[in-house]
Amino acid sequence: PREEELMAALGGRYSADGLRDFFRLRPVLVAGRLAAFTRVATRVYLAWTRQEEWPEAERTRGAVLRDGVNELGPVFIKMGQTLSARADLVGKEAAEALVVLQDGTRPFTTSEAMANLADALEWDGPVAPGVPGPWQGDEAQCGAGDYLFAELSREPVASASLGQVYRGRTWEGEEVAVKVQRPGLLWQVALDMYVLRLGLVALRASWGSDVDLTGIADEVGAGLWRELDYRQEARNADEFEEAHRFLGFVRTPGWLPQYTTSRVLTMEWIHGHKLSDLALDQQLDFMSKAIEASAAMVLQSGFVHADPHEGNILYGEDGDLVFLDFGLVARVHPRLMEAFASGIVHLLGGNWLAMADDFRLMELVPEEGFCRYNAEDDTWEECTIEEFCDAMQAMLSASQDGSGPSQFGDLVTSVAALSESYRFLCPPYTILLVRTFATLEGMAARVDDAFNMYEACMPYAIRRGLAPITPEGKAALRDTLLNGRGELNIENFQTTVDLVQRLQEAQEVEEASPISDGIANKAATVVGGLVMAPEGATLRRLTYEADSLHLANSLIGNVTKEVRHSGIEILATAMKDQMVTKKEAGAGSMSLFPLRALASILGKHLGDLFRSGPRGLSFLAQIAFLSARVSAAAALRGSAAAALFWCSRVASTFAGWFQSASDWALQTQ
Repeated sequence: PREEELMAALGGRYSADGLRDFFRLRPVLVAGRLAAFTRVATRVYLAWTRQEEWPEAERTRGAVLRDGVNELGPVFIKMGQTLSARADLVGKEAAEALVVLQDGTRPFTTSEAMANLADALEWDGPVAPGVPGPWQGDEAQCGAGDYLFAELSREPVASASLGQVYRGRTWEGEEVAVKVQRPGLLWQVALDMYVLRLGLVALRASWGSDVDLTGIADEVGAGLWRELDYRQEARNADEFEEAHRFLGFVRTPGWLPQYTTSRVLTMEWIHGHKLSDLALDQQLDFMSKAIEASAAMVLQSGFVHADPHEGNILYGEDGDLVFLDFGLVARVHPRLMEAFASGIVHLLGGNWLAMADDFRLMELVPEEGFCRYNAEDDTWEECTIEEFCDAMQAMLSASQDGSGPSQFGDLVTSVAALSESYRFLCPPYTILLVRTFATLEGMAARVDDAFNMYEACMPYAIRRGLAPITPEGKAALRDTLLNGRGELNIENFQTTVDLVQRLQEAQEVEEASPISDGIANKAATVVGGLVMAPEGATLRRLTYEADSLHLANSLIGNVTKEVRHSGIEILATAMKDQMVTKKEAGAGSMSLFPLRALASILGKHLGDLFRSGPRGLSFLAQIAFLSARVSAAAALRGSAAAALFWCSRVASTFAGWFQSASDWALQTQ
């Protein structure tokens, strides 16, 4: 009843004002929750300080911390799960203690779970053989049709902060994972978020800070609120798989609508392995794919899985990554995607002036300008962008023992240090994106010490830069690509070309990162996909508008062996994608617009060259020769890649058939 009252007061949506109005009328409840938090915090603090000088083997403070977080409930468990991947912030001992929260969250009883399940699904009979749930009766009198599920585990196979999972089987024979929400969870999350906001307001007042963190708390609260509706989680999973289908290795579990409500989610059972259970070569493949997927989320699709800890990603038997738990997701605005992409390129290239401007586009610094703290007057005063850049360059260059930042955590740490002297903003989106990258970085560092997040993101950063979405981004790309006479500005790409070459040379070093290099080697494939992709429309339009003679001269003059090989890889990728897409979707459903656009571009430039006299004809002859060589090699490589793709699909299909036959044989024995 109290949850119904809460939902009525909030109108079914998370609202900070609504929580304030609701809980300020219930001071006893709030005081009790604050007392519980203070009691746990004191216990952890005393254990941590008392055992500081103890030998590591005798310390129990990690368990005290973990038990305290578990005791405080889902809001604090979510925070603990994030911090478990940030040993650089909380220390190795605390991180190792918190990592157990990923799957070791304290479960609630099966009787509570089954009561919640039966109520949510409006089922008044026994839940499964041997698991009657709240139903009272004699199972000996029950037939098969009297049960909701054909099988269901008596105890949960996994317990998470918001619910726990049981393994079962439907009457149709499908093996399923049934996730049941914790009873009373809505009330607990609402109360904890109100208490958290009170704490942040009190801290701000006591510190005299002008930084308001309640916006970030509200972002977390809204995210957790959305997690409480399992139907939305199921829809998020479907959307995520569709948005990242182009990667070829990302999938999500299917779900069963007839067994799903806001408090119960029934999904297909996934046969897969966690990162820690894999051999080293599989761990590297796992993390290479996970990092590439994260780069694609933030820089290409804009749809981010915001809780990618080890318990939420499985390595499938076919080598695919299966993402689980889509309650907490984030959507990145196109303007931010473009700013992130630009920032990565400028960070790797050491263009600090441009990166400072990227910070402004990311809303990390005030729109009106850069500010420096004046300790004598205790005020903020304007400073030049050059002064800010010098400070940023010194701080970032000093990270990683002078080698510069290689991890997202390095950038976060550097910005935190800079914020003592220069004004930074903390927009709400940062909490989820920092959580995502921090978690994945912590996982990657366990299998690859040389891993560099920025190098791994480079291919998708370049792709986003060449495929802007916003009007401002498209105008900037035009200014970069073409001058006032419509001539291609090759020199504007020199920094990016030099950077890519430097990364390629770094791959030959013995200590190079297998994860970073594995993704960087796909640069031609990732960027080349724009040739036929819908988001490549702006690039195709600008290529059409370019001056034909200058374009031909620039292309011929810059065709080195490396460029020719890149061209072959790009065309091969485009051909393979077209062959695979056509097979999967059917010829009638595939858009022919990119092909027609490319034909129009080619026809326009060939016509212009033909009409330009001897010089144009000379360019035509050279282009024809180069095109014949590149096209022949690309066609061969693209066809071979497509053939290998379909062979793997056929093998996977046969493996599925054999698995089904094996399962059927075991059932009939």
